[in-house]
Amino acid sequence: MSKRFVLTAAGASAAAICGGAAADVTVSFLSTDLLGGEYTSIDMGAVSGVLTGIGYSYTWENSTGDSSWASDMLFGMSDGVSGASIGGFNLSIGDIVGGTWNSGGGTSGSPSDGSYSGFTSFSQAMSGMGMAYMANGWATSAGTATSAELTFFGVNSVPAPGALALLGLAGLAGGRRRA
Repeated sequence: MSKRFVLTAAGASAAAICGGAAADVTVSFLSTDLLGGEYTSIDMGAVSGVLTGIGYSYTWENSTGDSSWASDMLFGMSDGVSGASIGGFNLSIGDIVGGTWNSGGGTSGSPSDGSYSGFTSFSQAMSGMGMAYMANGWATSAGTATSAELTFFGVNSVPAPGALALLGLAGLAGGRRRA
């Protein structure tokens, strides 16, 4: 393999990632234990666009046997100024990160452990550093165990320059190994 091909492959990969920035953004939370009111977040990098909806798919377990429901799960996105959230019982995402939040209604779910999915529509402009949130939205729950995949429709996420640089270095290292 020639060095020209390796550099071209690295450049094409970087272009594909940048080109993918115009798509919806999907994030995954894996095996997360949350007590009542606790949350976790994922840095999405710079985001822009109009959030038109949040699609969610999650597995839920009432790990402590209290009276929490799967619909107590709270999912949301913030750009540092405004945001949108769905779900929760007596806790809103605004209680966690502040700002102006839309109420997107509840997530699907029952008191039974299982898998749940759905979609909620929004119209919220986003521009800034994006954060995705998942919370146990019943403030007095003893605990839940959850894995979730969230898709934020209508927003773009721009990869950090460092991520593109690492991709380019991986392409160069791969070419050196074969030479």
